[in-house]
Amino acid sequence: MTPTTYGTPLSTKDARWAVEQACLAPSVHNTQPWHFRWNGTSYELHADTARGLTASDPDGRELVISCGAALYNLRLALRKVGYDADVQVLPDPSNPRLLARVAAAEGAPADPAERRAFAAMIRRHTHRGAFDDQPLGPDVMVAMQRAAELEGAELVFVADPGQRRHVLTLARAAERALAGDLEVQGEIGEWTPPPGSTRRDGVPAAAYAAERGGHPDELAPRDFDQGRGFGIGEAVENSPGVIGVLVTAGDLEADWLAGGQALERVLVSAAQRGAYAALHSQLTEVSHLRGELRRELCVQGYPQMVLRFGFSPDVQSTPRRPVDEVLALTTGRWQR
Repeated sequence: MTPTTYGTPLSTKDARWAVEQACLAPSVHNTQPWHFRWNGTSYELHADTARGLTASDPDGRELVISCGAALYNLRLALRKVGYDADVQVLPDPSNPRLLARVAAAEGAPADPAERRAFAAMIRRHTHRGAFDDQPLGPDVMVAMQRAAELEGAELVFVADPGQRRHVLTLARAAERALAGDLEVQGEIGEWTPPPGSTRRDGVPAAAYAAERGGHPDELAPRDFDQGRGFGIGEAVENSPGVIGVLVTAGDLEADWLAGGQALERVLVSAAQRGAYAALHSQLTEVSHLRGELRRELCVQGYPQMVLRFGFSPDVQSTPRRPVDEVLALTTGRWQR
């Protein structure tokens, strides 16, 4: 896309609005582990490590993936108001929490494809219930794979029956391992507030059921309730989800950040077609089982996220923190 010759700075109002849209991104346990700074021409995206899951995500891999998803949303929101995003990832080796700088420059108006993508991004939500019986068509699956490729990643579908059985076996083993880890279970408890809570982060009780359902031939949902009777959401029964695995070429911080952008682009592409995804990160949180998944898929890259796709009606998204909690307005210019 060729930018115009105009140079009108992005207004502070639009800069705040773009961050609000960025924060609609998914994050494990809805931790929302990002923080933005705006200096009048550029953003900085920082990892909010105080919101990291130190037991289940000790390396911060899922935290960076979550921030990458927010970065993709920021790019798309800027395009919605006719600005191009010049992204510089990991710009300061001495500051590992600084994940990206994003300069906003006036460009051409958003085209119809960008506007459709933005509308789908607003609708996108993490699905934790049952899917409709309608199967995903090849056109939807190919579109999602193309979306991953545009961000330098790969979406591998688990279609072979034997491979699917093995992946489900690995997923159940991961769930058992995490269920027996008291620190991991403690983190889940911290990020699942009780019904009626006014918190704007974490997984609300309406998003999961008190008792997990699930079919033996499907990926099991995470046990958010932990026997407390908090869950008031829909139990997962015999839902015909399609299993996909997001894969990146490498397994360093830059790959995680790219993987997050690919993840969100895949989810937005799915939402454009009425499809949504349940995120099953358990299998990639257990190191040796993640390695076994990589061998099962016969890929050279690294699995970053396991997903279950299907059709479902639109539902209300999980809550988000106010923009003033995630955005700081600063002065001065940052060196590139």
